[in-house]
Amino acid sequence: MKIAFIGIGKLGFPCAVALAMKGHDVYCYDNDSRLIEGYERGEVTPFEPGLPEQYNSCRSRMHFCGSIDDAIASSDHIFVAVPTPHAPMHDGSFPYDGVGRNFDNSIIRDCLVEVGRAIGKHAKDGRFRTILVISTTTPGTMVDDLGPATVKAVGLPIGSGWTMVYNPFFIGQSTVVQDFLNPEFVLLGVPQNEDGKVADGGRGEAIARDLYGTLHSQPICPMTWTEAECVKLCYNTYLGLKVLFANSVMELCHRMPGANCDVVNATLKLAKDRLVSTKYMDGGMADGGPCHGRDQMAMSYVAQKLGLSFNIFDAINHGRDAQTSWLADLIAEHRRNRPVVLLGMAFKQGTNQTQGSPAMLLANILTQRGIEPTLHDPVIKPYTEMPTEPAVYFISTRWPEYRGFKFKKGDTVIDPWRMIRQVPSGVELIHVGVGSPTRPATVGKIDPAVATEAKPAKRIRAAS
Repeated sequence: MKIAFIGIGKLGFPCAVALAMKGHDVYCYDNDSRLIEGYERGEVTPFEPGLPEQYNSCRSRMHFCGSIDDAIASSDHIFVAVPTPHAPMHDGSFPYDGVGRNFDNSIIRDCLVEVGRAIGKHAKDGRFRTILVISTTTPGTMVDDLGPATVKAVGLPIGSGWTMVYNPFFIGQSTVVQDFLNPEFVLLGVPQNEDGKVADGGRGEAIARDLYGTLHSQPICPMTWTEAECVKLCYNTYLGLKVLFANSVMELCHRMPGANCDVVNATLKLAKDRLVSTKYMDGGMADGGPCHGRDQMAMSYVAQKLGLSFNIFDAINHGRDAQTSWLADLIAEHRRNRPVVLLGMAFKQGTNQTQGSPAMLLANILTQRGIEPTLHDPVIKPYTEMPTEPAVYFISTRWPEYRGFKFKKGDTVIDPWRMIRQVPSGVELIHVGVGSPTRPATVGKIDPAVATEAKPAKRIRAAS
């Protein structure tokens, strides 16, 4: 198939590569000419394990265009993957100010208008073109804004030589290709007329089914534009709710002598019939990344606009901040005037993305309190100069490299992931979610030459 991909950054490029790997010709455009020039030289900008090799295997089917018009002239299907951003202060890296905000739709609107004009320009070439919008939008945006703007730009009604499907993905940074080719399901929001009938006679759904049939055999879920917008954002915010709950279990157990959050959460995971999935059910840092924090803010905006009886999306964002502030409390409690080092800046291991990172949220909260942490990350900032004196080290991203980090006598290590299993003698190891915050949960007391596993704190019973 001939496929255009408009927007080839950290999401678009890996998906374009995946399509090319499956034998499709992909015509790529991005308004960042330096990005395209780099791809043409064989440079892979998005950080994803295996992506450079995957790109090299299908470069002959990747075509880079100088304009949107050029990409659309060569294509039948047009994926649009451009940002719908919030301002940097509202991406989840800073505390939530309690104000729900819609996404900035100006970039996607301008892009769709340009795409629409190109479709109208080439309408007589006999091709039926399908726009597949990937960008995240709040419920009602396609119907009230982006759909009408695109129809006006094309100059023809939906169904007359073209159609538009809302087709957001459910993927994670660092595993984009894998997730795109192996999704849980494919979401298709199809256009409706004012009378509630499918505006394109079902052609957009049929075309999308054919396209995705070349990639995998996962379920296809057709629905209205607005329903699809609801699914996308409710999916992401529900993950935030799961993380919030798992971290509540972690704090509960940390405050209770004799309780270990890994034991509690592991048992809850056995209830697969009622609690659904085991993923996102381990205590650690808050949820993060380019989507989750800002999606919760956008859904809070929708809840306020509609007057929902309880704004759970607002509660998730406030809870995210509160739990991260509690981790900052633990750092301050154990600091004792020592330097503070955050090990990890990325929002999760396997990526170089810091947008919406809970590690950066923690860093900003500490900074607001007058504690300037040193930041290290094995991918983003690997050459950070570490303190020579004893310091407090907090494992803020679950990078496996930190399991072998060289801590020194007098250091305190605070580990919300409970991934550090051994430390040298004289190093205090605190597993967040185990025991009580008034005592170290686990303390390494081992010979410096021979490391052994850290042991849980003693259980103390209150007098009856």
